[in-house]
Amino acid sequence: MPPDTLDETTMRLVRWLNNLGLSDYEAQAYIALISLDDGTADQIAKASSVPRTSMYKVMNSLEGKDLVVSHPGKPRRYRPVDLDAVEQQLVADIKDGFDDLRGMKGSLKDLGTPQLVYTILGRERVLAKIGELIDDAVSSIFLSSPDMKVLRNEHGNRLAEAVKRGVHVVVVMEPFMKSPDCSDCHRREGLVITDLVVDNECSLLATPDFEICGFIDDPFITQHLESVLRSAIY
Repeated sequence: MPPDTLDETTMRLVRWLNNLGLSDYEAQAYIALISLDDGTADQIAKASSVPRTSMYKVMNSLEGKDLVVSHPGKPRRYRPVDLDAVEQQLVADIKDGFDDLRGMKGSLKDLGTPQLVYTILGRERVLAKIGELIDDAVSSIFLSSPDMKVLRNEHGNRLAEAVKRGVHVVVVMEPFMKSPDCSDCHRREGLVITDLVVDNECSLLATPDFEICGFIDDPFITQHLESVLRSAIY
């Protein structure tokens, strides 16, 4: 449904869900499913005006983000995950993020020169930057992501080559997903963003859809970030 045809409440919810990493189509479909409580792709498409041709892709994405569950059948049906559970997870993730920010507060105060965080926009460019960092790794790679399938498909060979040349590759991923070649693999539920730390010198954080990332090549901040990430799994 085009934004100018949405009612005010739905528009506000779409913008809010955009801030949580959902696309317009994902937000509209999610709102429609919550209103329906249960529905097929056709029913959700009609309720949200998301194009029918995009609906299965949108619903698969929402399911991958643990916002909906599907039930096999003809046709397949979808239900939203309990909103209280989603809220608890989001609150916990936001709290963890602010705790990390508090830990970094003032860390550059005495360094004398400002450190630049480079922003990269666009899925292809973000994935290309991740591949570039993996290729440049000399001693260590720390990679955590809620969508390791994409990274395994895009950069599985790069990670395997890194392991072969002696790079210690640590991977953190959701349970029950196939792991890429690595030195150590850890499973953790509720991962939200993709974190990549290379050689304790540079780091990258990307949104769940890989459309935006921040990149910094400052060792001080990178080492602090890696210590925070490692403390969450060990």
